[in-house]
Amino acid sequence: MSFNSSDFLIFFPIVVLIYFLIPQKLKNYWLLIASYYFYMCWNAKYALIILFSTIVTYLSGLALDTLQQRSADPLIMRKKKIVVAISVFLNLSLLFYFKYINFAIGILGDALSVFHIQLNLPSVDILLPVGISFYTFQALGYTIDVYRGDTCAEKNFFQYALFVSFFPQLVAGPIERSSHLLQQLATPHKFNSEEAKSGLLLMLWGFFLKIVLADRIAIFVDWVYGDYHTFGGWYLIVATALFAIQIYCDFAGYSIIAMGAAQILGIRLMENFQSPYLAVSVADFWRRWHISLGSWFREYVYIPLGGNRVTVPRHLLNLLIVWFLTGLWHGASWNFVVWGLFYGVILITEKYFTGKILAKLPEAVQTLYTMILVMLGWVLFFSPTLVS
Repeated sequence: MSFNSSDFLIFFPIVVLIYFLIPQKLKNYWLLIASYYFYMCWNAKYALIILFSTIVTYLSGLALDTLQQRSADPLIMRKKKIVVAISVFLNLSLLFYFKYINFAIGILGDALSVFHIQLNLPSVDILLPVGISFYTFQALGYTIDVYRGDTCAEKNFFQYALFVSFFPQLVAGPIERSSHLLQQLATPHKFNSEEAKSGLLLMLWGFFLKIVLADRIAIFVDWVYGDYHTFGGWYLIVATALFAIQIYCDFAGYSIIAMGAAQILGIRLMENFQSPYLAVSVADFWRRWHISLGSWFREYVYIPLGGNRVTVPRHLLNLLIVWFLTGLWHGASWNFVVWGLFYGVILITEKYFTGKILAKLPEAVQTLYTMILVMLGWVLFFSPTLVS
């Protein structure tokens, strides 16, 4: 069930009405049922996948909590690392199978063909579960937070299951942190007319971005990019500029609808976009775009790798690793890998070579520079045939 469907326009008011009518102790159970129903409308059997991820990370949290209550000797620390490793392995294995298995089979086939080894490797006929990248990262973030001691292990399984599956942000984020969302879910909320009004206005703005702007722009962009050999250069330039607007209105619109829907229920989700096209550098752009994903990679990948507190060569490697993974997270195709590395190289260049020069230029020039590079990036993002 997507936000811009007629089913959601029936589903959401019913969920809200019942949520505020039933007793406090039943509210989270109702939201959990509604969230699983929302997800099962895409594909009912794939609810088992999110349930599996929920059980694995819930049990890992309990195990880590038990170990933390004991001594901090090296043996206990080793056991904690094993618990985290098992949780990460099981969740990423599930993600790999459903999202990347055919991509990996293709790479293996290409690699073997270099040595003149021809294997008839069949592709796996499988449908990618909606939102798997989002809820997998959210659940893994919880495991790591408990391991670090940044959040307490959630003892109530149903409340934790709601944290993983909360329907407004389930299929397209934002990727919430356990310390932010679990705390809000701990106390069911009463109806607040001001919050409801604000949330409704957010939803209307999100629907405008998604339905009125993004979906209409997509018609022209798909038309031009679908037959780019026929169209002249100006058509491609206009289509590229419009695609930048389309992808923002689409993704930001969906995130804003999620924020509004949650706010009506009394829950504040993190802001995922902060005027990204007003950025004055590519680094600034990525501090404003898909904030929840960028902060996730920073907290759980970049900083554990050493961040910038390492030698220059190692820092360069850290940035390339993070952006390789960021590209791969977006899709199982070479264009996404190249897209991620494209930004990795640009960010390295800004950090070590052009950043100080760029900062001295007029703000309008900085923004124009950023937009040109971002639009080139969107070409890679949109067009897998360019790097196939």
